[in-house]
Amino acid sequence: MSTQIDIIVVGQGLAGTALGWTLRFSGLRFAVIDREEAVTSSKVAAGLITPITGQKIVPTWRREELWPAAVEFYQRVERETGAAFFRQTPMVRLFENQQEVERFQGRVSDPGFANLISQSTASLDERSFLCDRGGFQMTPGGQLNVPAYLQTSRDAFAATGSYLSGDLDVSRDVELTGQGVAMTRWNLQASAIVFCQGVAAIDSPWFRDVRFKPAKGEILTLKIPGLMEQRVVHRGVWLTPLGGDLFKAGATYDWKHLDCEPTAAGRDQIAERVRAFVRLPFEVVGQDAALRPIHRNQYPVLGRHPLHPQLAYFNGLGSKGALHAPFFARQLARHLIEGQPLDLEVDVNQKTEWLHSTDVTGAKDGAPAPANRQPARRHTAVRRPLTEQAQEAVLAALQPGDTAIDATAGNGHDTHFLAQVVGSAGNVFAFDVQPVALANTARRLADAMITHVVLMQRDHSEMTTAVPADLHGRIGAVMFNLGYLPGGNRQLVTRSDSTRQAILAARDLLRTGGVMSILAYTGHDGGQAEADIAESAIDSFPSSEFQITKVESAPGRTSGPRLFLVKRLGPPSA
Repeated sequence: MSTQIDIIVVGQGLAGTALGWTLRFSGLRFAVIDREEAVTSSKVAAGLITPITGQKIVPTWRREELWPAAVEFYQRVERETGAAFFRQTPMVRLFENQQEVERFQGRVSDPGFANLISQSTASLDERSFLCDRGGFQMTPGGQLNVPAYLQTSRDAFAATGSYLSGDLDVSRDVELTGQGVAMTRWNLQASAIVFCQGVAAIDSPWFRDVRFKPAKGEILTLKIPGLMEQRVVHRGVWLTPLGGDLFKAGATYDWKHLDCEPTAAGRDQIAERVRAFVRLPFEVVGQDAALRPIHRNQYPVLGRHPLHPQLAYFNGLGSKGALHAPFFARQLARHLIEGQPLDLEVDVNQKTEWLHSTDVTGAKDGAPAPANRQPARRHTAVRRPLTEQAQEAVLAALQPGDTAIDATAGNGHDTHFLAQVVGSAGNVFAFDVQPVALANTARRLADAMITHVVLMQRDHSEMTTAVPADLHGRIGAVMFNLGYLPGGNRQLVTRSDSTRQAILAARDLLRTGGVMSILAYTGHDGGQAEADIAESAIDSFPSSEFQITKVESAPGRTSGPRLFLVKRLGPPSA
């Protein structure tokens, strides 16, 4: 008899390991299956988490959310295992050229940038380092000893029977069922399987449309007698201490030679860059190379398969996997378990143009299915995330130049989506009572260079008075995402009374053909009551004026998210 678990995780790199721990923290039954390759990008990675990064000298993408999540996660794993593999450490950035100096000077007055600087000078020993153009010290970043973390995690998973070794063959080992997936080779059944295989997933029969641009990276192990610096130093490459007189240095980016073989060219490139700022002689005592799984948009990608919701994906962590893995593992787990929405920036369905259908065996188009399995019915309806269905309905209603409303800005995902759809000729009003929510939304919009959004720190029940009178009856879409702020205080939630008032206000603001989407999460205190009140409110709308659609994420379950779609068919009756 097969063992029934909740989720199977394929791959024990940074992504798979973080997801495994997240599932374990949530009390779910899981299994991690790994092929135990000797060389992977995770095993070679330096594990650096740098506050300010890149040639443009900019704050690391979404550091305000990702950094606290990473610190909390790794410290919790250390407590659970009794191991030590994560440290918070100051980092020094030396300027490589005058252009970097000017970029720094242009940004240092920005509070969001200045808060990441602990010293405006590099303060390095000039007998060991060349600091001709100066530099600065950042607030503490982090360094994860990735091999130690992975081995510790593997041992912890194995101790509870949650780790399995093997090279997965999807055409032989994975069978999709009505309830999820079955893996007879390991006698497992689960509601979902998540592929976290790094570059090995590029040829996945189900996810082969996900577009990657992998890069080979090489790093060196250096012996530098007399160098006492314990901080991480950046100048073209990074230099990080290992203990004693040993240091790691890297890394290269090679987009053409996609193998894991160290090269003389890679060694020479890193060594030359180290000599540009380290005065002391050094010896190369080790060299490693691996392929980074970098998605074309530079960010991670995660989410369910569009046709087979029991198949999920978590990949593309790239060179910042130590930072990205904890936060997005938690987001994916909540998406799979509770139906919570994914960030549009990382949602695999937002970042992928699906061109190839596949059958349940994972065989490519035209390939015969094994005789003992039936091919999937490719054009039947499948369960899709409610966030995706909400956006689809809104997308069908909006036109460039329209005005739209995000009634619950949160972290800005729907605001960003609406702004993209209406374009620069349109307008978006975004409401939230929490300053942190509006700050998160503002950052997201600034990163996307979106300026046609009005942020309002007001309750959404005040929508009628907040939106200019000349726009009443002309709003193309209103989106509600009820509940608490993801990543914020779970005690601060939308309130049933104001939600009902807001829904009634949104009804009166919609133009003919306009759409209102209401996504209600019932898993938190008061969530079920709020969903019921939202449903009661829309049930009061005249059927001659409104078309109403109700969708449950998991029919038959009382705790699953619920989506209400309301389309105005015509003007109010006289």
